[in-house]
Amino acid sequence: MHGPLVLESLINSNREVVDIIYQKYYPAIRYMITSNSGNKYDAEDIFQDAMILIIEKAKNNSLELTCSIKTYLYSVCFNMWQKQLKRKSREVAFIENMDISDSSDHDQKIQSEKQYELFRQHFDNLNPEYQKILNMYLSQYSMKKITSEMGYTNEHYAKVRKYMCKEHLKRNIFKDPRFKKLSIIISN
Repeated sequence: MHGPLVLESLINSNREVVDIIYQKYYPAIRYMITSNSGNKYDAEDIFQDAMILIIEKAKNNSLELTCSIKTYLYSVCFNMWQKQLKRKSREVAFIENMDISDSSDHDQKIQSEKQYELFRQHFDNLNPEYQKILNMYLSQYSMKKITSEMGYTNEHYAKVRKYMCKEHLKRNIFKDPRFKKLSIIISN
């Protein structure tokens, strides 16, 4: 597949080209992610996010392919996966540090309340669609039920939207100066 033809097909949402890209290049992406601390679900999410990014860039005329679509897609997925691994390691450290065995119950309760307050404030600032998706997700709705409730065309799209909502919420929490203070308090 040649660059200009691929870009034009992506701009026009040509499903056949998207399917061909998925069939030809997803296995390499899955292998790269599963070989580097990920699983097939991580690979699906990263691949989908990369495709959305590439399609959006193509539609905005902000993508100029100077390499093959395979090389470009692989590098986008690789970079996304590296960022996600860094985020995950921060989250794991944050969660592990939350379990403080030598603190009094009172201190733990205050800490938990501060964490919940931070989460709740950022959750309440989300747009209503994101709130609804995350509420259903937190209530353990199936992807099929979320797809139906939200009026999405398929479960894969619902999964991508759920992921985007979670990432948006996490980014906002991590950017909040109070998060850093809580992290420092927790680790002391």
